[in-house]
Amino acid sequence: MLCQHCKQNEATTHIRRVVNGAAEEFHLCAACAKEAGLAQLAAPEFGFHLSDLFSGFLGSSLRGQGLPSPVRCALCGSSLNEIIQSSRVGCAQCYETFAEQLQPTLQRIHGALRHTGKAPEADPAVAERKQRQARIEQLRGEIAQAVQMEDYEQAAKLRDEIRTLEEGGSDNA
Repeated sequence: MLCQHCKQNEATTHIRRVVNGAAEEFHLCAACAKEAGLAQLAAPEFGFHLSDLFSGFLGSSLRGQGLPSPVRCALCGSSLNEIIQSSRVGCAQCYETFAEQLQPTLQRIHGALRHTGKAPEADPAVAERKQRQARIEQLRGEIAQAVQMEDYEQAAKLRDEIRTLEEGGSDNA
């Protein structure tokens, strides 16, 4: 496939943009992509800047919202414009430095402004279930050892304890 920009070289950089459900694909050769720096290519036939595409993750709520004075994060030195262009926050301090500008976008992306982690909030029932399952696995290991040592009476007791736990009873050991 030929580069859509120079129409001479083989395309090696492929960009797909979806706007309101309509997909557009652009294909550039390595020379055109490198020459344009990818972040600043403005090809008239494309009708967009690649920097718009890459900064699109942060959305239009931040684009063009650069601060009037060059405010920078005191810890990492990032500016709001750099965060918008890279779609990455420089450090934890940036969230405080640019809180007013970042909050609407973070709310839209994550659905909340408070990080809740990957696991749901502590649920006592879930914790109890996990503990019970861990105890069952431990008991199964002990059964295997008891059978290996031919202590069948102990193995039977452990089996009964596992049954009690699997039926939702409490840990008796």
